[in-house]
Amino acid sequence: MRLTWVLLVAALLAVDVDARKKSGGGHRKEEPVKEVDEPVAEKKIVRQKHAKIVEIVDEEHTIEDVDEDKIDEILRESRTNLVIFFYDGRAACPSCGEALAEIEEIDDDIEATGYVNVVKTDDRSVAKELGVTTFPSLVYYRRKNPILYDGEFGDSEVVLRWLRSHEEVATWDLTDDNFEKLTDSHSPDEGTLDWFVMFYNAENSACHSYVALWETVAHKLRGLVNVGKVEMGVNDDVSERFHVEKGDCPTFLLLHRGKMYRYKDTARDVRSLFNFAMFKFKELRGHRVPDPPSAVERVYELCKEKIIDALDDSQTLSVLGVGGLLVMVAATLIIKAYRIKAAEREKTA
Repeated sequence: MRLTWVLLVAALLAVDVDARKKSGGGHRKEEPVKEVDEPVAEKKIVRQKHAKIVEIVDEEHTIEDVDEDKIDEILRESRTNLVIFFYDGRAACPSCGEALAEIEEIDDDIEATGYVNVVKTDDRSVAKELGVTTFPSLVYYRRKNPILYDGEFGDSEVVLRWLRSHEEVATWDLTDDNFEKLTDSHSPDEGTLDWFVMFYNAENSACHSYVALWETVAHKLRGLVNVGKVEMGVNDDVSERFHVEKGDCPTFLLLHRGKMYRYKDTARDVRSLFNFAMFKFKELRGHRVPDPPSAVERVYELCKEKIIDALDDSQTLSVLGVGGLLVMVAATLIIKAYRIKAAEREKTA
């Protein structure tokens, strides 16, 4: 009898264990359904967090974002200087955000001077116009004269010191009238500084884009080599004298002790141009600087310009009027040439 009760209890225990196993197996089959949904929810949370971070970053950056029209308006109407920070708005640029954060730190210090505005832009047309080829970059307009920042953005104080030390314009504007007077290129005095001159065309956007970079070179060479620029579209006499064609734009000439050395390297960056002016030009053969225009030639050019201006101002000049003007110009030419020659004889006497 006892044996019967033992067998009955064992049978009941076996049935209970089997039921528990089946119940446990059914529960495990439901778990994968929940696991499929969890990564999707996590991704949504990550995206939401990322969006919030972007919004926070945008809120922190308070520098005004502008386009080409707004920059032109500021330069045209404002009497203050202008700092333009360039960032890449098309491709991922982690360093742009870091650099912008550094500029933000000194934004108040810059604008507190009362004569400097700070803006930022990702306008590619403005960047191209100013010779900006890498991002981030910074251009500083002083009295409408741009200069390209060639340092790092890792320290905001370094950028601030650079801005303060580059407020003056270092490039000389050379013209037909003052070129030889300032450079004394044909027969310079002993010990005078060399001249590094860029010939450019303001109507050629690709050529004009070197103006900001050239100002950076001028500051690098300050006190070592004088740096000037000649606008070829306006000063054709100097361009013709040095045999610079409009197609050769820009052209860089170093004037050293009565000889000229043309920069021919394809690299047109600050370091390469600086090195050429300091010592690399010595690796080339120099050519004698062309003679400056004589007194008679200068008077002739002056009279020619007056005739052209007169014809431009009045479209209704008669043939008689033009003839009379030419006679007067010829008489003026003879008289002025005589006086100039007499003055030169007195100097040599």
